Amino acid sequence: MIRLFAGLELPDDVREHVYSLRGGVPNARWVPEEKLHLNLCFIGNVEEPLLFDLSHEFYNIRSPAFNLALTQVGYFATGLQPHHLWVGVSHYQALDALNSKLERITTKYGIQPDRFKFHAHVAIAKLNGTSMDEVQRFIAQNNLFRTREFNVYYFTLFSSHARENGEGKYYRIEGRYPLILP
Repeated sequence: MIRLFAGLELPDDVREHVYSLRGGVPNARWVPEEKLHLNLCFIGNVEEPLLFDLSHEFYNIRSPAFNLALTQVGYFATGLQPHHLWVGVSHYQALDALNSKLERITTKYGIQPDRFKFHAHVAIAKLNGTSMDEVQRFIAQNNLFRTREFNVYYFTLFSSHARENGEGKYYRIEGRYPLILP
């Protein structure tokens, strides 16, 4: 079995800018800089032969390249308990369209779509017991956050693997799939 997801890699300077947001939130586990990405479609655990079928299908996706900036900070919560901090995006329509194409393909192979409606974002921290007041304070301090605009010419298929020493996971790039240039 291999654990897969499709996403966007971030340019180094954009990733560093997002990483600079870390800190100042109690009980937050910040995403390591090298793991910051924009998730387009979580696929989950699949048999390895399916990796090759999906990869072939992803090469056939026809979607235009676009520009993107990361902007604003927000959070996901269950009820009144926040559990993740994120950075949002400009031009989410292009990401919504790409997510729809990916989900159409994965559904064809029996993979259930994510139970949550797609919301384009970069997860920056997982929260455990952080109060809503603390989250609101972080958002107020960073509400003008914005990265430079960057070009998105491809999307990436990642696999997630446990480290042998048991200290977390790492991502491996399984393929990059070009978008249509204007």
